[in-house]
Amino acid sequence: MMVIQTNSLGKRFGDRWAVKDLNLSVEKGQIFGFLGPNGAGKSTTIRMLLRLIRPSTGTFMLLGKSLRDAGQHIYSRVGALVEKPDFYLYMTALKNLKMLGALSGGVDDRRIEEVLDIVHLRDRADENVRNYSHGMRQRLGIAQALLHRPELVILDEPTSGLDPEGIHEIRELIVALAREHEMTILLSSHLLHEIEQVCTHMAIIDNGTLVVQGAVDDLLRKTDFYVTEVSVDNPERAYNHLQTEDWIKDVSLEKDLIKVHLPADKRPALAEFLVRNHFKVFSIIPRTSLEDYYLTLLKTRHG
Repeated sequence: MMVIQTNSLGKRFGDRWAVKDLNLSVEKGQIFGFLGPNGAGKSTTIRMLLRLIRPSTGTFMLLGKSLRDAGQHIYSRVGALVEKPDFYLYMTALKNLKMLGALSGGVDDRRIEEVLDIVHLRDRADENVRNYSHGMRQRLGIAQALLHRPELVILDEPTSGLDPEGIHEIRELIVALAREHEMTILLSSHLLHEIEQVCTHMAIIDNGTLVVQGAVDDLLRKTDFYVTEVSVDNPERAYNHLQTEDWIKDVSLEKDLIKVHLPADKRPALAEFLVRNHFKVFSIIPRTSLEDYYLTLLKTRHG
């Protein structure tokens, strides 16, 4: 089943298009990463999907149904965490969830205990939220999104501001939601390394338009340009030499390591070039990370 389907979706603010002609497809069971630079249109898209703002153009479907057919009732099957969760700080986590559950149609105590277990806050449920760390509040926000057993969970930058431990906890939680609880996840994030470890599929948006979408592994495998890490005896001189070669897409120097963007079939030519120019080559290692793919793709678009 197609859980999210947008058709030429767009949003204009005055004369500026924040999102334009967006065709996004998310299937059931996917952990779908939604990537793009700041201001690319990710949050605007999510707000349209959640009906927090109205689209200027186009349509979308959630869980196989349009709003015209399903009405607002479709959102009882959708959970979301957008920006920083907001709770009553002088109430316990348990009381916050009970109140929020009551306001949204009623949730029994057993379900509240279940979601606290899912986000690993059961043993801290009777503490006031003001004593919670930022990471704990984010997990409580996800617990709130899970109260009504959603089939689709939309998370907008859920790891924003978290330390590495908090990021790791959220990452494990997202994977568990998909694998153990059979939920489909739409995850907006700028942390490319985390997306690479968590997501099965992804889309990249830039200046409000879709650049690419598909399975993460397939996109990395099909990319025309690969990153090759080069270690030589004189990295700065080698870097200057490589910059003059038009068969190299891009080259950067990070400390003593040279990163070269070039087609896979050009790697032998790279080694030959370095030897011919009298460099002692310590290693030439092919790498293709999501971050490298993402940065190369955007650099190609922007020249």
